[in-house]
Parts: sequence; structure tokens; C-alpha cells
Amino acid sequence: MSKTYNITREVAAKALNISTRTIDRYIKSWKLSYKKVANKVLLAREEVGSLKEEFSALHQEINTEIVSQDSSSNTNLSTNKTSSDSIDQKVDKFFLIFKEKEKMLEEKNKLIFMLQQRVTELETKIQHMIALPDYNREKQEAIVEKEKLESKISQLRSAIKNEKIKNIIFILLSLIFVAIAIFFVLK
Repeated sequence: MSKTYNITREVAAKALNISTRTIDRYIKSWKLSYKKVANKVLLAREEVGSLKEEFSALHQEINTEIVSQDSSSNTNLSTNKTSSDSIDQKVDKFFLIFKEKEKMLEEKNKLIFMLQQRVTELETKIQHMIALPDYNREKQEAIVEKEKLESKISQLRSAIKNEKIKNIIFILLSLIFVAIAIFFVLK
């Protein structure tokens, strides 16, 4: 039989009177199957309906047990107090278990929240990171560019040195011509 996946997580959570995180846990534990369509998680209507029936049956069993214990206590007045105490004990146990589960759930939710924050931080870091091949390529390009610049710098230094030598030779020749000119003028 082919399942039709047409209920969103949110709709299923409302129908079952649970949170979407609980739906996610049911999906993870394979209590519910799902299909992902266009970034939406869709659940099978039949599975959600059968889960709702299970919840209803569970609530019915608890109510039946409490009512049957209550009716049996009405028939026997001497055991009324013990039956009432028994019901109170079971209700107290139920609420203790419920509170304990609630605390566990709260701790797990805190852990999930911290892990989600850490995942977000890591995703941000990954977005700003450079892949190793890209890094190696960029490093190689930088080395080649550095070598080109060093070569150009050495060429410019030698050109400046040559210009200085030419200028010194020109100044010396000029001084010699001036000295010769002065010598001829004074003679």
C-alpha cells in the first residue's frame, strides 16, 4: 500500500497535541516516516492517524483504570480510603514521572540549542574558510607575483645605480671642461 505524504510537521504536531521537536524525534526513531518535498517535511496521514489512535487508547486506559479503581472503592466503604490513597499514589507517581521527563526534555532542549548554536558558528567559519586547493593556488600565485616584484625592484636599483654613475661621470666631465675653459681663459 502506497503512503500519501501530505501532512506537515506543524499540522501533525497540532493534531497529536505535541511539539514539532517531538515529531522530529519520532521521525528520527522511525515511528513516523517522512518525505521531503521542496524543503518541506511531509508525513504520512495514515501514520499520524494511527499514532493519534494510540494516544487516545493510552489516555482511555489511564481513565478506565482510575474510574474502575474509583468504582470499586465505592462498593466497599472500608477500603475507600486505601483505594483513594492508591489512586493518589498512582497520580502522584504519574506526575513525578511527568515532571522528571519534563526536566529531561528541558535539559535535552538546552543541549540541542547549544549544539545548534555551535553548528551555526561552525557554518559561519566554514563560509569564511578557503579550500586547501584554492589556498595553495593563491599561495603559488603570490609567490610568483613576489618574485616578479623582486625582479623589477632589482632592475630599478641597477637602473638607478647606472643613472648615478652617468650623472657622476657627467659632473666630472663638466668640471674638467670648466677647468680647461678657465685655464684657457686665464692664459
